[in-house]
Amino acid sequence: MDLPTVLISGVVAGLVAGLVTLRTTERKIAIENITQQRNVWRDKVREKALEVSKAYKDSDTTKMKSLYGEFQLFLNPEDNDDKSILDTLWAMQSKDGNSDVAIELIEKLALLLKYDWERAKLETKPAWHFWGKPKRISYTNFKNKRNAKAANKSINRTNLRGT
Repeated sequence: MDLPTVLISGVVAGLVAGLVTLRTTERKIAIENITQQRNVWRDKVREKALEVSKAYKDSDTTKMKSLYGEFQLFLNPEDNDDKSILDTLWAMQSKDGNSDVAIELIEKLALLLKYDWERAKLETKPAWHFWGKPKRISYTNFKNKRNAKAANKSINRTNLRGT
């Protein structure tokens, strides 16, 4: 090999190493900042969910309207599942404190938080782990599974009593 070929190879190797280092550093900074902000967001959603439960129990419609506005700012207005959460919050303003709608809201928020947690975990993994993105379970599917499970338990209890 001649000297120019060796020098050019060294320069190319240095450039590639520099670009890889730059990309790795940028990714690390982005992951740290995004995951920290998502953690703050999840904590705020949990905190506001507790406030909604208290306001609903106390039948404080003024507070419920205020919390509805806050959730509008937390959630994605383009996402149907997020709109469903807002619809549930809106419905809670006209109900008494003894309805199952409060449980429905908590379940919807739990599904949202679980989805966001899974998405955050996936994004912190190396790039070759991005085979797909996590799927958000719709509340309807969740409720159907829960109802089916409850029905199966009821059938099993009936069968045990009958034998």
